[in-house]
Amino acid sequence: MEEAINDKQVAVWAMIPAGPPDMGAQGADIVGPMHNPTAASSTSVASKFPRSVVLILAVALMASACTATKPRQEAAPAQAELPADPNALILGAEVALQRKQYLEASRAYVRAAELSQDETLSEQATRIAYENNQWTLVRAAGQRWLTLNPTNEDAHRFVGAAGLHLYQIYLAATHFKALIESAFISPKAGFLQLLPQLLGESSGAAALAVLQKVVGDYPDVAEAHYAVAQAAIEADHFALGLEHARRAREIAPYWSPAGMLLARVQVMLKQTDEGLATAKSVIDQDPQDSDKLEFAILQIAADKEEEGRKALQTMAETEGKSQAAAQRALALIEYQSGQHESAAQRFSALLASGRFVYEAQFHLGTMAEVRGDTEDAIQAYDRVTGGEFAVAAQTRGARLKARAGGIEAALTSLETFGSNRPQYTIQVLQAESTLQDELGDPKGALATLDRGLKEYPDSNELRLARVFLLESQNKVSDAVEELRVIVQERPDDPAALNALGYTLVDRTRHQREGLELIERALAITPDNGAVLDSMGWALHKVGRQEEALEHLQRARQRVQDGEVELHVGEVLAALGRKEEALQVWQAAAQRFPENTDLKERLKKSAK
Repeated sequence: MEEAINDKQVAVWAMIPAGPPDMGAQGADIVGPMHNPTAASSTSVASKFPRSVVLILAVALMASACTATKPRQEAAPAQAELPADPNALILGAEVALQRKQYLEASRAYVRAAELSQDETLSEQATRIAYENNQWTLVRAAGQRWLTLNPTNEDAHRFVGAAGLHLYQIYLAATHFKALIESAFISPKAGFLQLLPQLLGESSGAAALAVLQKVVGDYPDVAEAHYAVAQAAIEADHFALGLEHARRAREIAPYWSPAGMLLARVQVMLKQTDEGLATAKSVIDQDPQDSDKLEFAILQIAADKEEEGRKALQTMAETEGKSQAAAQRALALIEYQSGQHESAAQRFSALLASGRFVYEAQFHLGTMAEVRGDTEDAIQAYDRVTGGEFAVAAQTRGARLKARAGGIEAALTSLETFGSNRPQYTIQVLQAESTLQDELGDPKGALATLDRGLKEYPDSNELRLARVFLLESQNKVSDAVEELRVIVQERPDDPAALNALGYTLVDRTRHQREGLELIERALAITPDNGAVLDSMGWALHKVGRQEEALEHLQRARQRVQDGEVELHVGEVLAALGRKEEALQVWQAAAQRFPENTDLKERLKKSAK
């Protein structure tokens, strides 16, 4: 396997949009109404049912609004047996929604849909379940919808999304393929327009698995190979990305997105001369500002930083479509290199222009936190209420609030944010649990995840978070038992395979079994830093030290993490290179001062 990118390049890739071309600044609206949770508000159901039901519902909702809020750790009530009347079920579902009992509401809606021939009700049930992350129920309601209307495109979208979340690849592929064949003007348009949903709904590995099942039917469609290549990069499978990017470029040699994607993956695989030449040929054919911007970023990733920065600076000073993106790229480069004053000026300029607002606020908050300006940091974090940085910003802000006002102040802050923005509910629950554990309340942390899983039983994120918490509390057998269930349900999910494999290697005597599981994960995502680290550690545990060091060195190129450095040192020590091991640990302890394991290892090595 060719050498992967280094730490600096990992940061650089964040500047390049991952979606297909012509998606706009936000890049997702084209996938349809299911990505707009407010488009199918539960209140709209009132117009579809008799006036008497609506009146009863209004009284019931008014009464439910007076119900006291449940304590944070109170268990949800047992699920009552559902009635057999659709109207009664809808009434109960609306009351449950008002009480924020989302699983109960979704179950009732899906049951009502199953008892009715009304396609509108099936649609409503599907949307309610989707909005509330109830993936098994999305699948059931969507399939009922398709029974009533087998060609409905939105129903296929929803069932496909459920398949992605549940890691049921055949199910997802079946429904996305149906969309590609019938929902768009051509398969070319279908691949480009479905790609954002595939990547947005799932891990890169799941999206890649789905596309691999579909692409064989479209061997001469450049957009199909482009989509596979994009998903392969997201799945940390660069060799496969290179293969399909090359094929897309061969089929459509004058289509600039295919050329720029090929250039990107070439540079990621350290084929820097080829990558830059590919990008240059694209610009020579069709000199678009967006491609010039990406070329400058590729130059920086290829260690031609002076040339890349100069090009970015020119774009940042020239009015045009790429001006703000160039300013953002320069701000990120300066931020990563510790030039915080100039980075702050650029982020402030972006704020004033109204571009990349949440990202700019987040980084301004982190720089204020580094300076020790807690109040400024909290204010900046509180303003990040949307986008990919929202939960990270709110979590960092909550941590700062905990130092001043205690854990309850922090949890209240997170809960308020999650309540106002339900699309982040599961991530907020994870953040709450992590914060509780960090601040000395491991029981509360576990209770938070248990509470979340009662309401969101299909959330693999919460299940894995709970497993990791159990493992950290030395409840290893419980963690392994749950991980085995997850792997049984999701046998090709590299995250599940890696989690079980590493736990077996690190905490049990089943190291050979753990190694085999990690090997399966690595075959799916061969350039993933976490899996490479697990593989290196597993090889160390079974005595294959040279191979272990090779994998750990590759992991260091993909992730910056104290645990990886700890593992590198242990393998060096096992190889008799104790001075090198000590140097690695000392350097890592300075870079990762919060890592207590590194501190303990240094103390042990001094004895």
